[in-house]
Amino acid sequence: MDTIDAGQVVKKIPLELHGDLSIDLIDLLLISKNGDKIPSLTVKNLLNLWRKDELGTPHGLRLLLETATSVEPQEAGKILISKGLTELARDLGLEEKR
Repeated sequence: MDTIDAGQVVKKIPLELHGDLSIDLIDLLLISKNGDKIPSLTVKNLLNLWRKDELGTPHGLRLLLETATSVEPQEAGKILISKGLTELARDLGLEEKR
């Protein structure tokens, strides 16, 4: 998330989508072939949030979005679009090029 603040992006996501979006993003990270590019501190923070059941909170969602867009930007964009968050995907530069 180079030019857009992830905190501002999370504020634009409807609360009712936080849980499902966090599940989809964690699933993406778990199957990513680029998982080795995730810094160990980030993994530790994600695991800590998971343990406390806080991945669906604004803080957890922000970390998930930052991580997913750094290792799987196209797939993260597809997830946002599938949730009806096309404008956010576009703001983040994650929309598919036609």
